[in-house]
Amino acid sequence: MNADIQAHGNIDKKHASPVRKKKRWGEFDRIFDMITDPIVVFDTEFKVVNLNKAARHFFTGRPLGKKCFLIKHKFALACKDCPIWQTLKTGVTATSEILSPKSGDPILLKTYPVYTRLRKIKGVVMIGRESNDIPVKWKR
Repeated sequence: MNADIQAHGNIDKKHASPVRKKKRWGEFDRIFDMITDPIVVFDTEFKVVNLNKAARHFFTGRPLGKKCFLIKHKFALACKDCPIWQTLKTGVTATSEILSPKSGDPILLKTYPVYTRLRKIKGVVMIGRESNDIPVKWKR
């Protein structure tokens, strides 16, 4: 009988009800939005898949499903020094520094690869953070 309870317990963990899964994702979204650094998730085509509340301040309109370089910079293609492009190309974390278009403050951008179970890159997570370690020439 103890084995039946154990087996049933394992089945419940593996096959969580849709209500429990939805509740967990709702909790994740709430925590994701509480982070004050902008976080944006991109797919391999540079399309915005998800973003937190802090990142929504950098984009106008509805950026989900749209390419970042098109909606943010009005470019037809990604820049060659884009940290998202570098991470997609190399599969490793990339770092870049830019000036905020709104405040002129320096921002450190870090990108991290997102892999499938088969270790194929399926996207990139980009995190922005204010940086005061930028050279003075950038602050002009």
